[in-house]
Amino acid sequence: MLKSLYNKLCSLNLGLWLICLVMAFLAIGSFSRGAAEGGGLNEMPLFMFLREAPVSFSWWLWICVALIAVLVVNTIVCGFDALRKGRSLAPQLMHLGFLAIVLAHLISAYGGFKQPIQVIQGGGIYFPDGERLTVEQIGGTTGAMGMMTSYAAILRFPDGRRSEVRPNHPLFHKGYGIYIKEVGMMEAPAALFEIHREPGAPAALIGAIFFTIGNLMLLNTRRQR
Repeated sequence: MLKSLYNKLCSLNLGLWLICLVMAFLAIGSFSRGAAEGGGLNEMPLFMFLREAPVSFSWWLWICVALIAVLVVNTIVCGFDALRKGRSLAPQLMHLGFLAIVLAHLISAYGGFKQPIQVIQGGGIYFPDGERLTVEQIGGTTGAMGMMTSYAAILRFPDGRRSEVRPNHPLFHKGYGIYIKEVGMMEAPAALFEIHREPGAPAALIGAIFFTIGNLMLLNTRRQR
């Protein structure tokens, strides 16, 4: 019985079926109320959403988490079996990369942070330790059609240092990313910021490196053949 279970867990077909099922439930879930713009899924870490959202919103995510958990076991057992049989190192690096990426998402799902905040010019962005970054200046450029074509904000640190935040050029401070999303110049200049914390980012980078190296090694091996 144990041998039969082991053979099933290290089966490549099982891994392929699990991946297909995860993709199918993600596709189904993308049309659910939980994935809608007002559903809250994109506004908080995954585990916080799973704790707070009703099952009618999150049922497909629970299924995906369960399927990915089985896929992780399948990857570990498959990798162990391949090492035991002395197979190529390239697939094992890809397995390690995948596991590191899953770990990265797990870390961010548990300890991540995401919060939108609207601040007027002269207002402040506060961090958990009480530090305040002052939004010293907000500005933007309006095109011929009356639409804003570019915008930015200058943030001042308590020690007097200044840093500019623009679209696609966020400010990273104490593990948090500060992104500027929108700017309004009607009465008083104001900006919508989004504060991110992704503690799983280093693990994701390591996983991506392992996965890329494994792919390149596998392509090189097949080219030589």
